[in-house]
Amino acid sequence: MSDEKLVYAGTIEALFQRALENRLTPACRMRLREAGLDLDQKLAPTYTNEQWRQFLRVAADHIYAGMPVEAAYYSLGERFIDGYFSTLFGRALLGMVRLAGPRRALAQVRLGFRSSTNCSEVRVVERESTSMEVWLSDIMADQPTFAAGVLARATELAGGQRVVAIPEGFDGRSATYHVRWSEQAEAVVDAELTARSAAGSSASAPRPPA
Repeated sequence: MSDEKLVYAGTIEALFQRALENRLTPACRMRLREAGLDLDQKLAPTYTNEQWRQFLRVAADHIYAGMPVEAAYYSLGERFIDGYFSTLFGRALLGMVRLAGPRRALAQVRLGFRSSTNCSEVRVVERESTSMEVWLSDIMADQPTFAAGVLARATELAGGQRVVAIPEGFDGRSATYHVRWSEQAEAVVDAELTARSAAGSSASAPRPPA
């Protein structure tokens, strides 16, 4: 069995065919083609991790030219999540994410990474009711801010407000992220879940005889 680190076609689709499609100039498309991504052809089933990193470099250079590289990668991470949740698989997942709320959604973030790549192990530790620690064995980018943007935007879509995702301990591959959000958002989601549960219980109860 090959130990090669791979990124799946759905990951490419989410960022380059959905989130960034209207922002890719002919020059950017040419650079991507030179790096191994021809968006005018059917996507390959997988790409190497290093190819994916190169694709991100091209996108950061062309789409976010003049922006600090850390900010460019953070924006790419945010856009990736927007594109991911517009895919067939992502649309089905988004409803569950919104219902689950930030804390529960982040606790299952490893499922999202498993559907994107075969090379990133994930560990999630709950620090407080509105604070999680996420460790990634491979952040899939040159800058740790890419995954910070991914985690922050995913938390926002799950109902988080005033989200902050801070990377620490980046060694070129792995990093730890501290993700925080407002308490108000979590309370709203918990209240909605309680209301839905109560409504479901009422609906399923047998009706009294007429």
